[in-house]
Amino acid sequence: MANSAPIISMQELGLSSSVSWLSTIGFAVAWLAIMLAYSPLADRLATRWVDKPPILDAFRALQQSRSKLLIGIVVAWALGGFLEELIFRGIILQSIEALLSAWLVAPMATGIAVCAAAAGAGLIHLYQGLRAVIIVTQLSVLFGLLFVVSGHNLWAVILCHGLYDTIAFVRFANKKSKYSRLDGDS
Repeated sequence: MANSAPIISMQELGLSSSVSWLSTIGFAVAWLAIMLAYSPLADRLATRWVDKPPILDAFRALQQSRSKLLIGIVVAWALGGFLEELIFRGIILQSIEALLSAWLVAPMATGIAVCAAAAGAGLIHLYQGLRAVIIVTQLSVLFGLLFVVSGHNLWAVILCHGLYDTIAFVRFANKKSKYSRLDGDS
């Protein structure tokens, strides 16, 4: 007899089709404002621990043309907004939360799950350097909190993450970001 894996529904992942899109967009935009306001503090904290700035050479193409920026934004929505959130909030956060709920009170289980998923999301950004990992981990805690306060609505987190990355990419491409100047730039 073949071993069959349990089937997880879209709703269980936080991707319910019956969400209120108005409240989902409202959550995403309001949380985006919080994240944009917190970002300088996240950077300041990371700078206290790690002197070397993030390594963002992989994003140089964003500064070369508007079409490359547009492609970069589409890729960011697919990989960061959707895939990263599906894995780290939809699967990892919820799995840890469910596992720990048997032994811990719900708020503690949720807090540990939010932090563990954020640490994982931070680590996949290691190619950008340790300071970036610390910044991304902090921002990922906020994404995890959005997931929790929105009632495990992954759509809200996907929208917020996609919008956040879009703003970051546009700022980087237009050299309005603190880290827009790359090695070799004149």
